[in-house]
Amino acid sequence: MSKRNVNLNGIKNLLLAEIQRKIPKDIKGKSGNVRYHLSKVKINKLQLPQSDLRIKRLNPLTVEWTARDGEIKGETNWWLRYKSWLGQYTDQGHVSFSTKKIGFSVTAVLGNRIRVRNCFSNPPSVDLRIRGRLWSWIYQLVIKDSKNDFRKMLAGSNGLICKSVKSLLNRGGNAVMKLFNNFNG
Repeated sequence: MSKRNVNLNGIKNLLLAEIQRKIPKDIKGKSGNVRYHLSKVKINKLQLPQSDLRIKRLNPLTVEWTARDGEIKGETNWWLRYKSWLGQYTDQGHVSFSTKKIGFSVTAVLGNRIRVRNCFSNPPSVDLRIRGRLWSWIYQLVIKDSKNDFRKMLAGSNGLICKSVKSLLNRGGNAVMKLFNNFNG
């Protein structure tokens, strides 16, 4: 069946709103002897991915929407406390993040409303830059593990990317239906 490029500018604000809804503003946790808190998570830039739409079936009307090479940049504040037998250490700072090569593939059935059949996203590239007081230079040495965790959180059928796309399709209403209806295979 035919395939066409899709201009996402008409739903950029909706997509950004869905991403921001899915990202917690405050993330607290504990890992071993480390207690941490990320606060004021903020998206600074959303570069829309290149996007294609392909009709897979006519009855019921089923489309496959693929996107590639999107980018998100943002920032957050961080705080941590490390406890050991030598005592307690506390530090705080700022981290900026960038995710590139964001993409997804979603199959949806169109009718009175959009029903998402499946969604998949490969892990994007992730860059984290930490700034802090005393020890931020040493944190850069252990950031590789954090990057892998961040990539896993974003990718896959239950990752943040697919959750945001599914939410956009379910909540986007008329704007998203207009995007699909303007496609005349």
